[in-house]
Amino acid sequence: MYTLFRSRKMKITAKRFALVLAAAVMAAAGSARTFTDSTGRTVEVPSSIKKIAPSGPLAQLVLYTVCPDKLAGVAKKFNAQQMTVIPQKYAKLPQFGQFYGKNANLNMEALMGAAPDVVIDIGEKKKTEKEDMDNLQKQIGIPVIFIEAKTTTMDKAYTMLGDLTGDKDTAVKLASYCRSVLDTAATRKAQIKKTRSVYFATGTGLDTDAQGSFHAEAIDVIGAKNAADIAAQSTGGTTKVSFEQLLMWNPDVIIVEGDKLYQTIKADSLWNKLDAVKNGRLYHIPDVPYSFISNPPSVNRIIGISWLGSLVYPELYKENIVQQVQEYYALFYHCTLTDQQAKDLLK
Repeated sequence: MYTLFRSRKMKITAKRFALVLAAAVMAAAGSARTFTDSTGRTVEVPSSIKKIAPSGPLAQLVLYTVCPDKLAGVAKKFNAQQMTVIPQKYAKLPQFGQFYGKNANLNMEALMGAAPDVVIDIGEKKKTEKEDMDNLQKQIGIPVIFIEAKTTTMDKAYTMLGDLTGDKDTAVKLASYCRSVLDTAATRKAQIKKTRSVYFATGTGLDTDAQGSFHAEAIDVIGAKNAADIAAQSTGGTTKVSFEQLLMWNPDVIIVEGDKLYQTIKADSLWNKLDAVKNGRLYHIPDVPYSFISNPPSVNRIIGISWLGSLVYPELYKENIVQQVQEYYALFYHCTLTDQQAKDLLK
C-alpha cells in the first residue's frame, strides 16, 4: 500500500492547509465536470484544466509528452543528461516532490505556489489504487486522477489523457504512434521463423530482469525469448544469476544497462566466451533522456521496441532506426535531432 505524504521536515498549520483546499475548490467552482478514472472513481475536475501536478516521476514523463506546458511543476528536476534533449525552459519548473510511495517527499510550499487544477497519477494499477487515490485527494484537497498505463496499453492511456486535459489532437497522435508500433511488433512476431534469445544485463551484469519482469517487457513484445527463463524474484526487481547459468543459456543478443557496465563486459575475457559478445551482438541500451528498455517503465519503451526489434530481428525490422528515433523524439520529447545526434544516441 502506498504511503501518503507525511511532513517530517516542516509543519503545515491547519490554517495554511485550509487555504490550499479553499483555493482548489474556488478554482473548480462554477465550471466543473466529472471524469471517471481507471479505478472507476468519478471525480469532479475543472472544465478547463490549465495546470497539472504529476504524482511522481513516471507521471511526469507521460504528462511531459502530451502537455508539457500544463505542468505546474515537476516531481523531480530533469537532470543534466535529460536536459540535452529537453528544451531549456522546462528546467525552470518548480519541484514539489512526489505525493506518495516509499520516496514520498512532497514540498507543500512548492505545491501551494504551483496551484495545480488536478493531480494525475499514471502507471500500473495496484490493488489499493482506488483507496490510495481517495486518501490522497482528501489529504491535499485537490482532485486526483489515476490513469492506468502499461506498455501494451499506452494508446488507451493517451486517449484518456486527451479527454481529461483537453489536448486531444496531441493525444491522438501519440496514441496512434504507440498503437502502430505495438501492432507492427505483433505482426512481425507472428512471422518469426526462429526465436532468438536476449539477456538483459544490469547491476553487476549478473543481475537481470528475468522472464516475467515488467522491465523486460520489450523482449516479449518483439517475440524474442528472455534468456533468463527463470522465475523473476519480483515483477519489478532484478534477479541474480551465476555466470555458469549464463554460459548455459548462451544468449543470441545481450543488452546492457549503463555505459560503464557495457565497457566492462566488452573488455572482460570471461564474458567474451559468450557467442553474443564474440559475434558483436552486445549492445548498450540508449538512455537519453530515458532508457529505451527499462526505467521508468513507461512510454519511453515504445521506441525501445523498434530499437530492440531492429537488433534481434533485422530481417523483419527493416526501417531506418535513425529516422524512427528522430520521429519519436520530435513527437514525444518535443526535440528535433540531427542525423548525427540520433546516431550518437544509438551508439
